[in-house]
Amino acid sequence: MSGSDPRRFGVADSSSLRVLWVLAPVLLVLGLSTYHQLRRPAGAAPWIEISATPPFFLMQGSAAWSIGVMLLIAALLAIAFFRRRVELDGSVLDVRSTLYRRRTPVADLLLDQAALVDLRKDRHYAVRFKTNGYSMPGFLSGHFRLQGGQKGFALVTDRTRVLALPVRGGSVLLLSMDRPQALLDALHKVAALSPPQ
Repeated sequence: MSGSDPRRFGVADSSSLRVLWVLAPVLLVLGLSTYHQLRRPAGAAPWIEISATPPFFLMQGSAAWSIGVMLLIAALLAIAFFRRRVELDGSVLDVRSTLYRRRTPVADLLLDQAALVDLRKDRHYAVRFKTNGYSMPGFLSGHFRLQGGQKGFALVTDRTRVLALPVRGGSVLLLSMDRPQALLDALHKVAALSPPQ
């Protein structure tokens, strides 16, 4: 860690409505649970019931616990969806995206190979599949495997403007930045000041 404050770089904006891709399934289960609760006849019920269909579990015949858990999950996923940050903290690039974080020393970045790419057209950096992350139309977050065979860590909010930063060891950072050149210039300055490895 450095003694100075980290320098933050703006992530490219994306529609806030994309959070509905995360919330829609949770809200559907919430609606089904509420419907079940309202339609269930009153009567004696076991202390706990578990099923494979919504509301998934009942306590003393009530779906209130299940509804409460769904509301909590929806709130946590919505908060996590908007957690996006790219900071240069001394000589470390710190990327936070939803539930994921990647800290990469600038000395490990192959800055001479950095490129601004369009993931819709680029076949080398295009995402092949998720390994530990989540994706939805127009948004990628977490760990992925790329078409070129490398591992990738993504914070992608705009597939048309992605800064691809190869990392020593074969992985790649894919970042949608407001001003990708500003981040690249700052990384070059830090690399120039760092002792060669």
